[in-house]
Amino acid sequence: MLIKIRLTKKQKQQLLQIKHQSKIAIIRDRAQVILALNNGLNIINTAKALSRSDKFVKNAIKLFNQGKIDEIKYSSNNHNLTPNQRDKIIKIINDKAPNELSDFNFKTQFWSTDILKKVIKKKYQIEYKTEKSYYDLFKAAGFSFHKPKTKDFRQDPEKIKSFKGALKKSSSRTKIRLSW
Repeated sequence: MLIKIRLTKKQKQQLLQIKHQSKIAIIRDRAQVILALNNGLNIINTAKALSRSDKFVKNAIKLFNQGKIDEIKYSSNNHNLTPNQRDKIIKIINDKAPNELSDFNFKTQFWSTDILKKVIKKKYQIEYKTEKSYYDLFKAAGFSFHKPKTKDFRQDPEKIKSFKGALKKSSSRTKIRLSW
C-alpha cells in the first residue's frame, strides 16, 4: 500500500531533529517512518527497513497526523499503589466498615475483595490484575481470608442434634460403618 506524505520544510526539519535528538528508539523510528514515506517508500518496505511491523508504520502515520509523533504512553503492568496510598487503604480497612465510607453506598459491614477493589479504583484509579494483591492488602491490615461454611437454610439444629445422638448410640452397638 502506497501512502504518500508531503512534508513542508519546517515539518521535515522537526522530524530530523526528533530523529537525531530523541533518546527513545520508538520515537526515532516513528520520525524515520514519516521521512521514509515522504521519500516515496511504501508501508511494507518502510516496515522492513526499520525491522518493524506494518501496524507500527500505520500507527506512526496516525500519530503524525494527530501531531503526537513524539508522545509515548507506557502501558505496563506496574499499576501499584504508592507506599503512602497503601498505608491509607490499610488505615481505611482497619478503621471503617464498608457501610461507614461516605463516598460509597455500600450496605454491608464486612470487607470483601470486590468492595476493596471498588474503593481503590475510585480513590486511586488503580485496578490490580489478580485477587492476590487485594488479599495481600487485607493481610497487611491484619485480616485473614476465611470462606464461610456452607449451611442449608432448611437445616433444623435440633433435628441434627438428635440424629447425631441416635447415630452415636447405634454405632456403639453395631459393627457396621456408616458413611455418606
